[in-house]
Amino acid sequence: MEIVRTDFPFVSLSIAIPALFSLLLVFVNERFIKPLSLIGSGITFLLSLCVIYLFDYSRGAAVQFYEEYVILQELNIKLSLGLDGLSLLMYLLTTLVSLVAIVWSVRDKQINFRLREYFFAFLMTESFLIGVFASFDLIVFYVFYELTLIPMLFAIGVWGYKLRLYSAYKFFIYIFVSSLFLLLGIVSVAVVHYTDKGSFSFSYFDLLKNSYPMGFEIFLFLLFFIAFAVKTPLVPFHTWLPDAHGEAPTAGSVVLAAVLLKMGTYALLRFNIGLFPEASIKLMPLMVAIGIVTIIYASWMTIVQNNIKRFVAYSSVSHMGFVVTAMFLLNYEGLRASVIEMFAHGMTSASLFMVAGFIYGRLHTFNMENLRGSVKFMPVFALIVATTSFAAMGLPGGSSFWGKFLTMLAAREYSYSLALLVLVGGFFSAAYVLFMLKTLFLDVREESILIHFTDIRGFKLASFVMLVLPMLLVGFFPHLFFNMFEGSINFVLKNLLGLE
Repeated sequence: MEIVRTDFPFVSLSIAIPALFSLLLVFVNERFIKPLSLIGSGITFLLSLCVIYLFDYSRGAAVQFYEEYVILQELNIKLSLGLDGLSLLMYLLTTLVSLVAIVWSVRDKQINFRLREYFFAFLMTESFLIGVFASFDLIVFYVFYELTLIPMLFAIGVWGYKLRLYSAYKFFIYIFVSSLFLLLGIVSVAVVHYTDKGSFSFSYFDLLKNSYPMGFEIFLFLLFFIAFAVKTPLVPFHTWLPDAHGEAPTAGSVVLAAVLLKMGTYALLRFNIGLFPEASIKLMPLMVAIGIVTIIYASWMTIVQNNIKRFVAYSSVSHMGFVVTAMFLLNYEGLRASVIEMFAHGMTSASLFMVAGFIYGRLHTFNMENLRGSVKFMPVFALIVATTSFAAMGLPGGSSFWGKFLTMLAAREYSYSLALLVLVGGFFSAAYVLFMLKTLFLDVREESILIHFTDIRGFKLASFVMLVLPMLLVGFFPHLFFNMFEGSINFVLKNLLGLE
């Protein structure tokens, strides 16, 4: 794996800027909190666009903008940061969604107290998330991975809805306990490296060269898998997610669904398939089965929800089932499908949670029965809802189309039966999205209640536009995004085949 160092610390600056602005919030007058938060997150997003522009896509799987700083010499732990094709897309998703969440929060009426702590939490979350996707040292990855828990715990627990404390504790306990399996896995692979080479290393590049007996490799795979399956989340490890989403403030749900869930799927690809290729091949049928069960079970649970936030939450679980199914088909189309679907779902899920938040702001309910016809008198908002919903459904021209289409192609390489199961999952996705659209657009409601609603505008409209545009960009110009991670996907495949 080629490493390309840089003279300018793009990645460490991307981590540092939101953190510095969050610290600045502690000392400024309250009226400067929102502008400073917007500036901090905006600069980070612009920096990520510079990185996208400067990234050399001809270098294949190379890790670019690489920086390395020693943290603990004795154990060879280093702050090794960089971006390859896989992390580049997640890095862009993080900076985009973080900015959207802050723009949305500026006019969110629910966020009317403890503003300093609220924006502090979201800026710190952005820093930690970039650290997760840019780390190539497993201990540093683990630290950032765990740190993301803390601000999100407070975001749910302080600014959430009625059952916020219960949901926050449940979220924390699930993720924290499952992460202990990850820590045990990381220590185990480092000990294997020490036994073989005579020195500790937590470097991803060094650990790629480890070899294990099959039984032990499967054990290590499962240690990593438990942590990431809870984070993703996959059935039956998913039960924390509907509660966390249902009670989180809108921006919390946005970041949680769009980016925090991707930590699990990204890590499955980066670490489980990357470090344990033979175990991945051995366990492929089990992983695909878990993915299919997740799609179908979560789709069914989506359809029966009355609460629109839980509706979107369960639909997110279903989409993660698609990502994991595609990923563990372990072929070219499957891996491409998984990465593009991670990015696509990040935008559609964020937008759908904002739809729920916007309607709640008008009707003060998440109950689907009370939302009947609620977008009828808001044409711009209705257009946004329709575009987002069709993109999430997988309609051609929408961002999720390529993920679902390529997953079916990947499944077809094994059997028609498997492709048919994926197709059934896609049918369920379309069914629950159409059910939501019918409720919001077509069901009858007393016009006198809704006719005075003003259409969406200002900061909230800007938040939606920032997500809808890239949704359409992925749908109509997918090659722009596939080019970003093509080299990294080829590297993963060669590693699986033992060619690297």
